Amino acid sequence: MDKQTDILIIGSCSAGLYFGGLMAKQGFNVILCDKSKEENLGARFDVIHIAQRHFAEFGIPEPGPGDDDYIETFHAAYQRSALDKYPKLNHEDICVLRRVPLMKRIRKWAEEQAASGTGSQRGSLTILFETEFIKPLFQNGTIRGGILKNVDGEVTITSSLVVDASGIDAVVRTQLPDNYGVETFVTGPRDQFYVVLQYISLKDKSKTPTNNTFWPYYKCWFAPAITPADGLFGVGANLSFEYAEKCWQRFNSRIPMPPHELLYKEKGSTPYRRPPFSLVADNFLVLGDAACITNPWSGEGVPYGMLLCKIAAGVIGQKDAKNTAQFSKMAMWPINKEYFGSQGAEFAANLVMLSGAIACTPEENDYEFSKSIIFEDETEKGKGNLVAKLIGALFAGGISLKSLKALMSGALLGGKISAHYKNFPLNLADYPAWEAKAKQLWAKSANMADLAEEDLKTMV
Repeated sequence: MDKQTDILIIGSCSAGLYFGGLMAKQGFNVILCDKSKEENLGARFDVIHIAQRHFAEFGIPEPGPGDDDYIETFHAAYQRSALDKYPKLNHEDICVLRRVPLMKRIRKWAEEQAASGTGSQRGSLTILFETEFIKPLFQNGTIRGGILKNVDGEVTITSSLVVDASGIDAVVRTQLPDNYGVETFVTGPRDQFYVVLQYISLKDKSKTPTNNTFWPYYKCWFAPAITPADGLFGVGANLSFEYAEKCWQRFNSRIPMPPHELLYKEKGSTPYRRPPFSLVADNFLVLGDAACITNPWSGEGVPYGMLLCKIAAGVIGQKDAKNTAQFSKMAMWPINKEYFGSQGAEFAANLVMLSGAIACTPEENDYEFSKSIIFEDETEKGKGNLVAKLIGALFAGGISLKSLKALMSGALLGGKISAHYKNFPLNLADYPAWEAKAKQLWAKSANMADLAEEDLKTMV
């Protein structure tokens, strides 16, 4: 069975659906393929938390009471020290949602976008479920579609643009030739953030959480969940699920959670490494987890991946049947410039600085909270100089020289990487020199998996 389309998207979860809807609205014919069954689309975790503001930002109807995907909205989040003190309060409206119905919401939105065009600018959007990507299809050395497989057999789809939104496996990107223009690395076990969620029933219902409380030192949190659970305990860690479970045990031994009964657990992972230096090549674009677009502080990806989708759709623009080069590497290159110059630079800096932020003792972390070093509430943001705070902490005996060096090193390197990404070249001729310097800067960054291994040794 052969098909032809303007855009072939591999992966029909949040990034694939959102980008597909944006492009169909602009007159493109879009085919999305996903290996999942239709009813299981998005079945990664039962619950997902998304800031309310993101729905308006990306033009998706906001869930509310009575909707299948809506559970509740909480309005504040707290961070607490390693000794469970000095809560840092930040107000934001956060929607607690059911993940699978949320994907149905995004799908409905995408299909409505496809139907909203008129005349020559009316696009289409088709989703092929239970369809697995096998390998890319090339014509004259350029990717022009893919070979897929479903219950009916092999499917060959030719397209002008191939988009990899397949998640952490990046099934298209990792099969590109090494010299094609986008890195083909595999996001292996050491490049992932492993999350374990425990859905629990509390013995004392008055302890049911009404907001999210996060302990950054342990990467553990206590948050609202879904009926019949009263809440969920979460932990995230690099390296492995085994290490994440041990981190939770250590946390609970130091800061006991309210008495409860465990209902069930969920496990999953997200990318935890830098994205490819380029997100585009001739007739190719990578999005979402396949591009390692996640927030280093939280591991969340959905709204941050959507920002890249919005940027990409804006760069590509309205369909022009006469413009055969609109999906060339040169035409799509501004996607790199716009993304890495904004959110990409921020996330790169945070990824580097986190290794320094956790390289301390619980007591030092507690002191950092008490003096609003790194961890700030909404009334403290932008006040004081980080370097001055750190030097003051050293002389006061709040942190050791070793911890100070780790924090300073991470902050300085993060600043350099951020500045470098903000200067991402718009001219392709300047890119090789930019990439070479970026590699040198990343080589100086600590690997979170290495730190996790050292910590695991102390546990054993």
